[in-house]
Amino acid sequence: MPSHTKESDHDYANMDTANTSMANTGLNKRERAVDSAPSTPTKQPPEEKRTKPAEEGDGISNKTIFEAILGLEKKFEAQLEDIKEQNRQSAAMVTSLAKAVEFNAAEMVDCKKKVAKLETANEQLLKENDDLKNRVREQERYRMRWCLKLKGVKENKDENIRANVLQTLQKIAPDLKFDEAVDIVHRLGKRVDGRNRNVVVLFTQRRIKEELWKRTKDSPVCKQEGIKFAEMLPQEDLQDRQWLWPLIEEARRAGKRAYFRGPHAFIEGRKIEEKLEN
Repeated sequence: MPSHTKESDHDYANMDTANTSMANTGLNKRERAVDSAPSTPTKQPPEEKRTKPAEEGDGISNKTIFEAILGLEKKFEAQLEDIKEQNRQSAAMVTSLAKAVEFNAAEMVDCKKKVAKLETANEQLLKENDDLKNRVREQERYRMRWCLKLKGVKENKDENIRANVLQTLQKIAPDLKFDEAVDIVHRLGKRVDGRNRNVVVLFTQRRIKEELWKRTKDSPVCKQEGIKFAEMLPQEDLQDRQWLWPLIEEARRAGKRAYFRGPHAFIEGRKIEEKLEN
C-alpha cells in the first residue's frame, strides 16, 4: 500500500509539472508570436467611420440655418409691415391731398365768381366815379363862372382890396353898378414879400360879370395900370386849354377866328375835339 501511494503521488506531481510546463510553453509561444511579427506591411482593416455632429464637421448645423431663415423671415415680415404702414400713410396723405385739391378747386371756382363780380362792381364804380368827377367839375365850372381873376394889382400891407378893386372896375365900365354886382373880393394864397398875389372877384350878377369881361379885353385902363383879367377855371380845364392852345395859336396866325369857351376850343365856330400831347 505504501508503494502504491507513493506512485500515485508521483503521478500527480508529474501531471502538475507537465501542466506547468505546457502552460509555460504556450506562453512562450505567444510571446514569440508577438516578438516574431513579420516586418512586411500588411493591409490594415478599414477604420470605422466616425459619425460627428454637423456642427463639428461643417461648422453650420441645420438648426443654425433654420434659425437664420426664421430671423430673415421675421425681418422680411417687419419690413413688409413697415411698407404696408408706409402705404397706408401714403394712401391717407393722397386722400388728404385729394380732398385739399378738391377744396382748392372749389375755392378757385368761388374766387373766380367773386373776381367776376368784383370786376363788374369795379367797372360800375369807375363809371360812377367818372360821373361824380364830371358832376363836381361841372359844379366847379359853374361856381367859377361867377368869378374873374385879376392879376397885377399892387399889394400893400394895410390895403382895402375891395375898395381898390371896385374903383378900378368903375374906371373900366363907369356905366355899370358894381356895388351890388360884386359880392366878395380877396387875394389868393399866402402873402409873399415882393410878390403881388392874384385877386378873385366874385359877382352876384352874371350879366355884369360877362359885360365887364368883354370890356377888359380892349380896355386902356388895364394897359395903363398893368393889370389883366382872366377867367376862373378848374385845374383840369386849364390842362385841356394847354393841350388845345397850339391849335388856337395856329388858327389865329392863319387869320381864323379862334377862341376858348370854358375848357373847349372853337375855330370858326366849330368845336375842336383833338388834344395835342406835350
